[in-house]
Amino acid sequence: MKYGLFLRLLRALIHLKRLLWWVGAKAGVALGRLVYYSLRVFLYGKYRVLLLLKRAGFETFRERFGKRDVLQCLVLAGLFFISLPHTKLIPKVDPLLAGRKTIAYSLTGPEEESDVEEITATVGLEKPALPSWRTGVLDSQTLPSTGRIQFHDQDLSAVVAGGSAFTKPYILSGSTIGRPRDQMVSYVVEPGDSLGSIAVEFNVSIPTIIWENNLTLRSIIRPGDVLRIPPVTGIMHTVKKGDTLKKIATLYDAKAEDIISFNHLKIDGTDLIRGEQIVVPGGTKPQERTTTRNLATVKNLGQLARRIATPPISGAAPSGAGFVWPTASHLITQYFGWKHHAIDVAGPWQSPNYAAKAGVVEVSQCGWNHGYGCYVIIDHGGGVKTLYGHNSQLLVSPGEQVEAGQPIALMGNTGHVRGRTGIHLHFEVLINGVRVNPLGYVR
Repeated sequence: MKYGLFLRLLRALIHLKRLLWWVGAKAGVALGRLVYYSLRVFLYGKYRVLLLLKRAGFETFRERFGKRDVLQCLVLAGLFFISLPHTKLIPKVDPLLAGRKTIAYSLTGPEEESDVEEITATVGLEKPALPSWRTGVLDSQTLPSTGRIQFHDQDLSAVVAGGSAFTKPYILSGSTIGRPRDQMVSYVVEPGDSLGSIAVEFNVSIPTIIWENNLTLRSIIRPGDVLRIPPVTGIMHTVKKGDTLKKIATLYDAKAEDIISFNHLKIDGTDLIRGEQIVVPGGTKPQERTTTRNLATVKNLGQLARRIATPPISGAAPSGAGFVWPTASHLITQYFGWKHHAIDVAGPWQSPNYAAKAGVVEVSQCGWNHGYGCYVIIDHGGGVKTLYGHNSQLLVSPGEQVEAGQPIALMGNTGHVRGRTGIHLHFEVLINGVRVNPLGYVR
C-alpha cells in the first residue's frame, strides 16, 4: 500500500518534469525569437539612420559629441547648473520666515522687482495725487552734498499676530471726548509731520496754524518744534483799548455772533477785557486775506502743495562756469555718451530739482513730451539752455524768472523711464541748440 502510493507520486513528478521541460523549451524559443527580432529591427534601423546621415554629409552623434572639448564643455555646464542653487544668482527664500502662507503676505509682499534705470526707460508709473493731509511745510532732512535722507523710527499704531490685531488707542492732543475743544493746545512736531497733517489732526485750517505761530509759506517745521494750535479755524485776537465786537468782526472779516457764541460773551460786548485773548472763528488776517481766499478756492491739491511746500533753495556752491548741481542727490546712473546726450541723476521720490543757473523758464509742462514726461527748459541767455526731465511735479511756470539754485521741480519717473526704480533727473545742457556734456558745466 505504501509502496504503491510512493510509485504513483514518482510517476506524477516525472510527468511534471516532462511538462515543464516542454514549456520551458517553447518559452525559451519564443523569448529568443523576440530578442532576436527586436535587436535586428533596432540595429538595422540604426544602421539605416547612420547611413542616411553619412550620405547627407552629417557627422554621427559619436563623432560630434565624443570629442574631448565637447565633453569638457558638457561636464562644466552640468556642474554649473548643479551648483547654481548654492550661489547668489538665485535669490533664496527663507522657508522659516513667519507669515509667508498668510493671506496678507500673498496680497502685499514681496514686491515685484523692476528693471534698474536706464539706458533709457519704459513708461513709468504715475504717482497718485498728493492727499490733503500731506500738504504743508515739510522738513525733508535731505543733505544737498550727499543726497542722503535721514530716516526716523516710525511709531506703529497696530500689530497683527496670529490673526489677531492689537490696536493702540489714539486720542488727539488737547481733545475732549464728548464735546468740541475750546482751549489752545501746544503740539510738538514729530518726524513726518507737515502743516497739512497737523491741520487735519486738529480740525483747523493751515492758515490758522501759520498765523498763530508767525510762520510764512516758505517756513519749514522740524521735529521738536512746538506749535500753538487754536481750538477752531480762525484767528486769535488780543483785546485792545477801544475794541468792540463789531470792530473786531469787521477787522477779521468774521461774524460778531460767532465771536459771542464761542467766547461766551454778552451780546453788547461790555464784558470784553483789555489784554484778554479771544478766538475769532472763521477770521482771516487782514494783510493775508487775499492769499487765504485764493488758497481756499484752489481745487487742485498739487497747486496747493506747490504754493505751501516749496523746498528751500540749494546750498551747493557754483562751478567755475557759474552752474550749480541741479539735484539734491549726486548719484549718477548714466553719463553723457553718443546715444545719451545728458546725465541721469537718481534720488529720492519728490526730492527737489534746482535751476542750474539763473534764467527765464521757457517750457514747463507735463505729458509724454517725447519721453521727457514733466519737464522744464530754462533759457540762460547767450544761446545756453538747460533741460530737466522726468519730474513728478513742476514748481515754476513759463516766463517766470528763476535764480541759480531755486527749486523748479520735484524728482519723479514720468515719461520714458522704467517703473519706480527709474526715479531720476534727466539733465541736459544745450549750447546754441547742440547738446553738450553737462559735466563740463556742473560739478
